[in-house]
Amino acid sequence: MVCLLLSAALLTASQDTVTVPLEDAVARVLAVSPTIAAATGAIAAPKGLRSEALWPFPSNPTIAYSRAKRQSPGSLTHDTEWVIAQDVEIGGQWIFRHKAAGKLVRSAEQRLLNAERLVALDARLAYLALALAERRTALTDSSATFAARLADLAARQLEAGEINRLEHNAALLEAARTQSTAERAHGEHSRAAANLARLLDWGSDSLPKTIPGLDISDIPTGNVEALFALARDRRADLSAAGFDIEAADKAVTAASLEFIPDLTLIAFGGREADIDDLSGFGIGLTIPLFHRGQASKGFAKAARAAARAEYVAVSRGIRAEVQATTRRFARARAAERHFATEVLRAATENVTLSETALEEGLASVTDVVVLRTAAVAAQLEYLEVLAEAAEAWFELAAALNVSPTDLAQFISTGTEQQ
Repeated sequence: MVCLLLSAALLTASQDTVTVPLEDAVARVLAVSPTIAAATGAIAAPKGLRSEALWPFPSNPTIAYSRAKRQSPGSLTHDTEWVIAQDVEIGGQWIFRHKAAGKLVRSAEQRLLNAERLVALDARLAYLALALAERRTALTDSSATFAARLADLAARQLEAGEINRLEHNAALLEAARTQSTAERAHGEHSRAAANLARLLDWGSDSLPKTIPGLDISDIPTGNVEALFALARDRRADLSAAGFDIEAADKAVTAASLEFIPDLTLIAFGGREADIDDLSGFGIGLTIPLFHRGQASKGFAKAARAAARAEYVAVSRGIRAEVQATTRRFARARAAERHFATEVLRAATENVTLSETALEEGLASVTDVVVLRTAAVAAQLEYLEVLAEAAEAWFELAAALNVSPTDLAQFISTGTEQQ
């Protein structure tokens, strides 16, 4: 056990604590996020399709060369021939395939923006979790330190006959309980720091530390429909779904034109019997008799139906997200303000007064345990309320695709324009 404790102490001592502001943390997470890298790479696929559909050629040219031996009594000659053939779409299918691929490029770019929105939200929530874990750790450490002092005092008073065994045991129980709470708080702090460090892509020798202070804006959240309209105009996932529909429409048109024959252009030449030079030109048509684009049209229509359904689903999801986060923020913000102005002030005051009363002998050990336990519990509960309000604030900002610090001004201006 001693070895394990020493190892843990050495590991903790070798880690540097680095203070990082919220927006710097968000920028770092966006720069190193695998999700962003994957979304960036995904743009290459539709770009490749767009490049391939740039010309009216459904396939590569065919180049062939042949050589034949011509043998007759008393002579040996050779015939040679070369052929170049190229299919050409004369129905304009390539134009619509190129346009469809262009819409898919726009869709992939919008999905990248949406990935950045979600990754930034994850970063802010991880930063918030660490900030609250730091405050919780400081509070529980302070409570555990005072409880230990109280237990020492109770032991001296028991020896002097000033208190009974019941009060002494109450002090010991409080010291053990608060120490356990502090240890659990440190464990949560370590997990929150490791999670943020993972998002920041920091090595194991560095741990992030937040900057104290979290200013949650007061936001007018009465007009949910106006907020939904603002979100529809700004959400990249809905924009991507719209581009997917446009791409599917173009793909259906391209598939519908496959009933038009493709033109085949042929150029050939050669040499006959090593004497006569031959050259010529040919033209042909690929008759869409058995394969008239039935499969292509069916797949294109299925993709269009899926794209339209996805657009509806995303739109409904945005509405539900805006409604839920707006109402959650309004309730959580009201609860946080109530705690901050009434409960938290009284709890903080009671923590100080209980210490003073104990030092001056104005309260018994049991009274101090009860009063301080209730006060610390209220302070810890406030942190939970603050966490919910801040999470709702971040989530509402993400739902509207704006920075949390600009959220109040954005909503005020946007709802007035609506």
